[in-house]
Amino acid sequence: MKPTHPGNLPSVRLTAGMYALSKLSAAGLTFTLLGLLALAAPPAASGWLASPAYNVYAYALTVSLLADGLLRLTGTGPRAVIMVIYAIAGFGAGLWLAHDQGSGWAASAFPGIAVLLLFRLTQLAGERLPALLPVFALFVPLLCLRLL
Repeated sequence: MKPTHPGNLPSVRLTAGMYALSKLSAAGLTFTLLGLLALAAPPAASGWLASPAYNVYAYALTVSLLADGLLRLTGTGPRAVIMVIYAIAGFGAGLWLAHDQGSGWAASAFPGIAVLLLFRLTQLAGERLPALLPVFALFVPLLCLRLL
């Protein structure tokens, strides 16, 4: 058996930090896209567009962490399985949002699926372009909050 040199092992802190940065970047990009949709929506928008920042960071980010935990426990399967788990998580996030805001479940649960799938796609985009991670994790959300 060949001994492993400590320099060859990935740092747990670095791995966890990149995961957190990836999640925050996905939340920032999702928030940016939902914020742009909210600008085009009627003023009395409800559900996910009512308060995009709060809804993305409170509901979508939390539920995506739970979906990732479930994926980790079950083992990473094909992409279809990952998307199905994220769709189910999105439905759950929408139900949670509807419960907290007192709105109809269908008006929040089905768009929740789209929001969580968008969240997953933005996370994949951030992983492919790592130079954009700090931009969407920190700067763009702060700029959007300042403008909105």
